[in-house]
Order: sequence, then structure tokens, then C-alpha cells
Amino acid sequence: MMKKTLISVSLMASIGFAGSVFAYNAGNVDMGCKKPRFKSFTPPHKGEADPESEISFTVSGYADGTTIKAVAKNIPLELNIIDRDSFYQVSARLPAALTGKYARIHVRANNTVECQAKGGWLIKIRDKAAGSEESTTEATEENSELAQ
Repeated sequence: MMKKTLISVSLMASIGFAGSVFAYNAGNVDMGCKKPRFKSFTPPHKGEADPESEISFTVSGYADGTTIKAVAKNIPLELNIIDRDSFYQVSARLPAALTGKYARIHVRANNTVECQAKGGWLIKIRDKAAGSEESTTEATEENSELAQ
């Protein structure tokens, strides 16, 4: 009877030990998802910009530079991406069609393990007509001064 109990306890202990040995997985440690980060938005969030002016932002260096995309009011932006080793410097021009409106700039990027991140910021795009009226007024004032 004692021998059966000893064998049963030994068997249970060996099964428990074997389970904990196989639970350790040093070769295949899951690194998780390290999502790219977006920073340094220019103009800043809720800032103002002229139509067709340049906007810029940075993306963390562990992003895959080929996956960086930006859209304003469903219009894809043509990006100029510079790899700065530890981050990407991204710039683009606002579409001419966006004047006198608020626009959210949607940005996205993946890292090398296909982990996607999304972000963005809101800007107000000045009315093109208002900017040209100011230029016309200034030019008229200059011409008046020159004529005198």
C-alpha cells in the first residue's frame, strides 16, 4: 500500500515538474506590438495654416518608413519622408482644394512586425480669398505711397 502511494506521489510530482519545464520558452519570447508613435505636429493641433502650405510631423524610428501614410479630408497627401536614424521626419503640402475649412490630418504607419498605429491632428485652413484680399490691400497701399 505504501509502495502504491509513493509511486502515485512520484508520478504526480514528475508530471507537475515536466509541465513547468515546458512552460519556459526562452527561444520564442513574444516581443509584443511596439506601435509607431507620432509627434511634433506642425502646425500644432487646432492651429491655423494657409492653403497649400507645408505641414510636418515625426514618426518613431522603429516604424517601417514605406508604410507611413497621411490623408486630409479623404485626400491622400504626397509625403516627403527623411530617415533621421532614430525617427522619420515627414512633410507634405496641403491640397489646394482645402480652403476655409477645418481638416483632420490622419496619419498611420506600421512597424516591422506589421503592428499598425494611427494618429493625427486637427488644423484650420485659412480661406484663400481672405489671404489674397490682404495681399491686394497691401499692394494697393504700397502703390498709393509710391504715387505720392
